[in-house]
Amino acid sequence: MRHPDAQLRAGHRPAHLIPPGVDPRNVVVVQAPARSYTGPILLTITITSGIVVIIIVAAITFQMAMAAAAAAVPTVGGAGVTIRLAKKGR
Repeated sequence: MRHPDAQLRAGHRPAHLIPPGVDPRNVVVVQAPARSYTGPILLTITITSGIVVIIIVAAITFQMAMAAAAAAVPTVGGAGVTIRLAKKGR
């Protein structure tokens, strides 16, 4: 048997697990279930996607605030502010 718990999986009950004076046919050996990695993986995905959403919302909010500030500067200070987009090909 290759695995340490292969005997228990095959239904064999080692003698050291059976209390003295008990019929071995009436003994049930309970094993812990295999570990499930679903919870930690889903938690990691949820946290990562939450951080991404927060960053996107912060970027959009910053962009809107800068556009509002650029639109408000001419009315407040009397100076003209122009936002130019870079053009390729010059």
